[in-house]
Amino acid sequence: MLTIKKILFQIENNIDAVIAEDTTLGKDLWQILLAQHYADIAMLLNKLDDDRQYALFKKLARDIAVKVFRKLPKQQQATLLVALDLDQATTLLKNMPADELTDLFDFLSDEDLEKYLKLLQSKQRNQILSLLSFNPRSAGGRMNSDVITLHKEFTVRRCVELLQRLSHTKTIMQRMYVTNKDNVLVGYVTLDKLVLSKPETHLVQITSPNELVVSVDEDQEDVANQMHHYGLLYVPVVDKYNHFLGVITADDVFEIIKEEGSEDVYKMFGLIPVDQGYFATPILRQVWQRGIWLVGLLILQSLSSIILSSYNDLIGKYTIIAVFLTMLIGTGGNAGNQSATVVIRGLTTREISRRNAYKVFLREVHIGILMSFVLAAVAFIRVYWSCHEVLSALIISFSLFLIVVTSMALGALIPIMLERFDMDPAHSAAPFLATLMDVLGVLIYCFVCSKLLG
Repeated sequence: MLTIKKILFQIENNIDAVIAEDTTLGKDLWQILLAQHYADIAMLLNKLDDDRQYALFKKLARDIAVKVFRKLPKQQQATLLVALDLDQATTLLKNMPADELTDLFDFLSDEDLEKYLKLLQSKQRNQILSLLSFNPRSAGGRMNSDVITLHKEFTVRRCVELLQRLSHTKTIMQRMYVTNKDNVLVGYVTLDKLVLSKPETHLVQITSPNELVVSVDEDQEDVANQMHHYGLLYVPVVDKYNHFLGVITADDVFEIIKEEGSEDVYKMFGLIPVDQGYFATPILRQVWQRGIWLVGLLILQSLSSIILSSYNDLIGKYTIIAVFLTMLIGTGGNAGNQSATVVIRGLTTREISRRNAYKVFLREVHIGILMSFVLAAVAFIRVYWSCHEVLSALIISFSLFLIVVTSMALGALIPIMLERFDMDPAHSAAPFLATLMDVLGVLIYCFVCSKLLG
C-alpha cells in the first residue's frame, strides 16, 4: 500500500497532467488526490508555485476548498486569496471563524483588508474589527468569539433545540459556556451532561464552575501554559467585568506553542523574530534583523583582539598559548550553551522558577566543576601528547578548568537574571553566550599564562 508521502510525491511530479486531466494518469491521480485528507491536499498545495497552486485550488469543490484553505499557512492563504475572484474569496471568508480571519488579515495590505472586510456580513465584520483591536499576542487577539453561549435559565430541552438549529452554522464544542442575562460568565456545561439530563432540568442545576478563566489582556504564552497545567481543551476569555468574550481552544494552544517555540529559536541564534514567512520578508529587512545582532557581537568579539594584543610579548615567547587557544574557548562556549539551554528549557516549562533558581545555579556550578575535572584531564593528555611539556599541559588544563566552570555558571545565571527582570531568557543562548565566553576565555587563559609563565 502506498504511503501518503509517496502518493503526494507522484501527484507533484505529474501536477500539470493532474490539473489538465488530459491523460489517463492525470485523471487517475486527480481522483486519488480528492480521496486524500484535506490537510494532505494543503501540504501538496504549499509545495507548488503560485500559478500551479492557484490552478489546482480552482479545481477543488467548494466544500473541500474551504477545508483545504484553512489548513494552509496564513501567508499562503493571503497570497491565494488575492488571486481568487471575489465570489470564491467570499465563500472562503464566510466559512472561516473570526479568530482565523483575524490572523489572516494581518498578512494583507490595508487596501486588501478594506476590500475583504466589505465581503463579510456585518456581524462577522464587527467580530473581526473587535479582535483586531486586541494585542495579537494576547488572549483577546487569539480567542474565538464566534461561539454558542447558553443562558443559565434555559431548560435542557431549549438548549438542545437551540444547538440543533445552530449546528449547521456554528461549531458545537464539547464544553459550552453559560452566562446570565448580562453576558456575565457563570460556568460551563458539557455536551454529554446536557444530553443525559432530563429535558425540564434548568441549566443552572447542571452548570459546573470554571477551573480557569483568563483575562482578555493576558499573554498568550501564559494562557497556553495554564491550559497545559490544568489539562484543559477550552478556556473562557472575559473582560475586567467578567463578561464572556470568547474561547481559546486546544488548537489555539498548539499554534501558540508553535509560534513561541519559533520565536525562542530565533532569539537563541541572535535573530529578531519575524511575523511573516521567509519569502514574504523583504531582503533588506532580513539584513537589518540579522545584521543588528551580528554587528553587536562583532564589537563584543573585538575585545578578544584587544586582550590578545596586550599579551603580545608573552604569546611571542610561548607560541603554545596560541596553538590551544581555540580549543579552550570553543570548549567553554559549548559548555556554557549546554547549561543555558537546560536552564532556558526549565524556565519555559516552569520546572525552574524564581523560588528554586538559586538551587539550579548551585547545581549547574557543581556539574560544571565535575565536568571541568574530566575535560581538564583530557586536555592535559592531549597537550602533553603534542608537546611533551608537563608545565604547559598543566597550565592549559587548569585554564580550561576555570573557563568551563565560569562558562557553565554564566550559562545558568544569565537566563535566570533575564527572567528575573522580565526579559526573555532565550536571548542569553548562542551566539551571545558563545561570544561572551570567547572574550572571557581569552582573558582567563592569558591571565593564567601570565601569572604562571611570567
